[in-house]
Amino acid sequence: MEPSPGRDLFAAAALLVLVNGPMLLVSRRVFDLPGVWEGPIIRPLLLAVAIGGTLFVVLDPSRPVRALDRRQRVAVGAAVLFGLWAAVSTAWSVNPEVSLWRGLVYATFGPVALVVIGLGDRRFVRVLASAFGALLLASVLVVFLWPDVGLDHNDDWRGVFSNRNGLAPVCGVGALAGVAAAPRHRLLGPAVVVLALVGLAGSGSRTAWLAFLVSVGLASALVIGRIWTRRRPGPFVPAVVGGSVAAGVVSVIVAVSVLWNESTFVQRRTIWDVLFDHITDRPIHGHGFQGFWTVPELIGGHELLRRGSAHNSIVEVLLETGLIGLALWSTVVVLALGGTAVSAWRSPSMPAWLWFALTVFLFVENLTESYVNWFSYNWLLLIAAAALPARRALVAPVWRTPIPTESVTA
Repeated sequence: MEPSPGRDLFAAAALLVLVNGPMLLVSRRVFDLPGVWEGPIIRPLLLAVAIGGTLFVVLDPSRPVRALDRRQRVAVGAAVLFGLWAAVSTAWSVNPEVSLWRGLVYATFGPVALVVIGLGDRRFVRVLASAFGALLLASVLVVFLWPDVGLDHNDDWRGVFSNRNGLAPVCGVGALAGVAAAPRHRLLGPAVVVLALVGLAGSGSRTAWLAFLVSVGLASALVIGRIWTRRRPGPFVPAVVGGSVAAGVVSVIVAVSVLWNESTFVQRRTIWDVLFDHITDRPIHGHGFQGFWTVPELIGGHELLRRGSAHNSIVEVLLETGLIGLALWSTVVVLALGGTAVSAWRSPSMPAWLWFALTVFLFVENLTESYVNWFSYNWLLLIAAAALPARRALVAPVWRTPIPTESVTA
């Protein structure tokens, strides 16, 4: 059964809410509100996404959860348990008022992810390219028409986001979505790619460029290499697999080595060192979900902590939810990376390329930004990637041919 247009609209709306920037901008600039998660605009929108995604799954007559295989159940289950563990952390949180409701919202990201993958490949590509293309167009317009809002104090682009680190990753995702949309949507796809690359350059973000180049290079090497080995089977297969993995690892090592002494990385390493002492104080269960950064006494000891983020999701998860939270978070990430890589190898197609490239991009971004400290599209898309249905192996690879999948309808 083809998904209803209502699901397309809900998925697009959920993505627009979970990029956070536009609703924070409206809250602060239009209504002159503080722009906190508990605000009268922001919390209702987050709750609408949480409740809407859950209702789509619960009320779906096809019962999408029953159609999940074991790997998919583990992925969705780990995501839900991560949110529940975050909510349970209220019991020991340094700020229990924020941990409970925020954790419960995170627990619903599993059902929302099922709605996303239930769209199928074609609709997902169109929704992702359209939603992020609209954000990029709005950001470019704000930069030129409202520079007081669109530019930061260094004249770097931030568009409709709070800072350049909000805009740049959206540009990266938009560029990947635009490439995947181009074969079927010859106006939308290239337009989104252009907007994304212009925004990425204007933001001046080095970390987003790193994630983008690594994701494109690794995904392209794997998919193109697989197509080549299908025509030349034999000993070339392990060589291509090993070469693709080695190329990705080497590119990350080289890029990090070059940028290691850049100020942005020096500051991040300093933050991680300072936070390590706090992590060792509560290594198993953490300080409570999203509570640490709301306590002035904890962040007042170092200037860089006042920026309100660990700038690394692994560090953030350890800080807030401890080793138990990290185990659940890592389960989703490992399943996402492994599952999309295997799918790209089995079924080398444009949708498979997009999902693998997208997952690599999101993961690399998590190494330099704390997406767990936000209600982020990054976490939603990683859950969706981890819970994707397995793709059937192609007899003969054709780049533009859509690959039939046993898709979950949500």
